[in-house]
Amino acid sequence: MHPIPAPKGAVYKAVPMLANESVLLVEMFYEVKNRKPWQLIRIGFDRIQLDEHGQYILTTEEMGNKFYNICHFGLASAEELSKREEPVAIPKAPVVPNAKEKETLISFIKGKYPLLWKNSPASIELSIKSRLNSHSDLINLVKKSTVIRRKNKIAVDKQDF
Repeated sequence: MHPIPAPKGAVYKAVPMLANESVLLVEMFYEVKNRKPWQLIRIGFDRIQLDEHGQYILTTEEMGNKFYNICHFGLASAEELSKREEPVAIPKAPVVPNAKEKETLISFIKGKYPLLWKNSPASIELSIKSRLNSHSDLINLVKKSTVIRRKNKIAVDKQDF
């Protein structure tokens, strides 16, 4: 676990010992009480690739990848997706920590911010569950739009006869 403060701009602080590694980036948003972390509001996860210096620079391309699902499916219904000319996109899988990463994160929070953990013990599991549920919803949306598209194609083909 290597705590890195939120960057100013798009350049994160380098961690040379993790050069050229793919790592789990964890963003914690929490309420503060008496200037101390009090309660977790949200935990975000992302996998990032560090460069040869152990640094991560958020590029425009990576920003597009982060918002892929929102760009392709945000506020779209199955009917709207089925009417699009291009093939329906496949939702990108959510980033969630593996068991070891989750254990490491929990022990870090318990050790560094015991009050934060005391007030938010289920927050990590809820965040993971929320991400998996959202992904499942997107998959179901794509399936529904594909069914609608097929029905519409069959109806058009019947009219051509």
